[in-house]
Amino acid sequence: MHIQWIIWPSAFLLLLAMSPAFGWRCEHGLVNIGDSASQVRKKCGLPDYVYSDTGTFKRGKFVAIDARWYYNDGPRLLLRELRFHKGKLAAVDTPGYGFRPDQKRCTPQDINTGMSAYELASRCGKPNSERDRDTHIRGGKASGGKLMMHSEEWTYDFGPQYLLQKVTIVSGHVQDRKAVSRTKHPAKRPP
Repeated sequence: MHIQWIIWPSAFLLLLAMSPAFGWRCEHGLVNIGDSASQVRKKCGLPDYVYSDTGTFKRGKFVAIDARWYYNDGPRLLLRELRFHKGKLAAVDTPGYGFRPDQKRCTPQDINTGMSAYELASRCGKPNSERDRDTHIRGGKASGGKLMMHSEEWTYDFGPQYLLQKVTIVSGHVQDRKAVSRTKHPAKRPP
């Protein structure tokens, strides 16, 4: 038996197994690591959701350096998360199966650690309030501003039968969910 009959099929299978790490085939072509955001948009169309998670503060405004684009083709196919750094495709991930955004079903128990901000917003709608949390310095100066990790706190009110839900979003994913009382301050007792 010739060794080439073993090597070529093995190399082909290895290439197939590695291909998701290097790119993704979408409707109008293959996108590869290093492609610009405009090239990806041309080949794959507009993303279903965009989340900006790292950037700099210039003149008091947050300017995104890193972004995550989500493409959702439904519950039978994998959700695609494309991560960009400085406008170039840096990684393609598949964080699980897609979902039907038109099926709005959400209770506090449906919010899970690790779910994407896109899935949370699609399933539960817009939060009652959003606020930027303290951002974390990731190191040094970049483009005239400190490099920061963007994090947010989304608050949901599912009605009087539930406590308010404060959801912490970091890097485009739910990091934590806490149930909090509806009253901000305890009632003061008369003297």
